[in-house]
Amino acid sequence: MWSQDLVDKLAKYEFILGSSSPRRSEILNTNIGISNFTVLTSTFEENLSKDGIEDVDYVTRTAQHKIPSIIPQLDSNKDYILLVADTIVSCGGKVFEKPTSPDNQWAMFSHYKNHPADIKVITAVHVCRVSDGKVVIHEYGHETTDLHFDASISDQQLQYYVGTGEGLNVAGGFKYQEKGSMLFKGITGDFFNVVGLPVKRTYSLLAKIL
Repeated sequence: MWSQDLVDKLAKYEFILGSSSPRRSEILNTNIGISNFTVLTSTFEENLSKDGIEDVDYVTRTAQHKIPSIIPQLDSNKDYILLVADTIVSCGGKVFEKPTSPDNQWAMFSHYKNHPADIKVITAVHVCRVSDGKVVIHEYGHETTDLHFDASISDQQLQYYVGTGEGLNVAGGFKYQEKGSMLFKGITGDFFNVVGLPVKRTYSLLAKIL
């Protein structure tokens, strides 16, 4: 449950959101109640191999690798709370991140259409207390939301969505909070996880490190 006490405790630290995602900033502010934070961007290339690794492990490791790329950007004389996250779509045994082109986005949708009941959005969240330029406390977890793709959607409708360019800069190639919601019958789980930051999971991790 949301608590003013947690927000008050966080006020003792400089809060860093290690993500340039405007959706994560919005969720952190509007839904979790943290308005005073600085955005820093990870320089990690997010190029881990997907071979022989489970989807949860992959997204957890990818998010974790963002931490050491952000810490050098911090003032070693200050105390920080650092939050990083990574989101993927997992479908039919494959991991999907941001599409590299409209053709790649179309290939993703074709795969979803062939596996309409096996689509998951997984977000891994890591939160750290950083002092003297070092991580002193580190907690992490993940959230999974099941999506139910509408297999009755025609190829023409899918091509129209690809043509909007809407999902080219997000994991899985769609924005569920916008027109991309029309591609699905619904979801089971945390809506905010699909957008990029699971609210209750993030809140519970923050509570653990304070």
